[in-house]
Amino acid sequence: ELLCPQGGPSCEYYLVLAQTHILKKDFAKAEEYLQQAAQMDYLNPNVWGLKGHLYFLSGNHSEAKACYERTISFVVDASEMHFIFLRLGLIYLEEKELEELTEAEDALSEANALNNYNAEVWAYLALVCLKPGLQYMIKLKLKDEALLAEIHTLQETVGFGNPSF
Repeated sequence: ELLCPQGGPSCEYYLVLAQTHILKKDFAKAEEYLQQAAQMDYLNPNVWGLKGHLYFLSGNHSEAKACYERTISFVVDASEMHFIFLRLGLIYLEEKELEELTEAEDALSEANALNNYNAEVWAYLALVCLKPGLQYMIKLKLKDEALLAEIHTLQETVGFGNPSF
């Protein structure tokens, strides 16, 4: 890689180094390598996806959100779109704003389309769908007793939600 015809390391080389340092939890060094990669190929979705992972893992979810949103705006997909959509959906869900829940559902649906065997994605999708549904159900005073009983039974079975609504 160091002997590539362009005369030095490529963007992919810096991405691999950044990924290695992220795995070692050396976030400062990973950020340095990501800066190098971005200087070489600013429009590379893998650069922005990996930057998002770096910020997500270091706890800076607002920066991670910005990087993930930039990644999904590219025409070409990054190599880890499943994790990008999963983590972006999680960030939207954490923000707990109703207008963000639609975006969370979209992101998680994309993650599910990429890998529909991931239990974590299904769990977050269930939360995204359940939360506004229960809020509107309460607000609109659902009268269907059979449907209410079915929801109560399901909440007791799975152990989450407020069965006393």
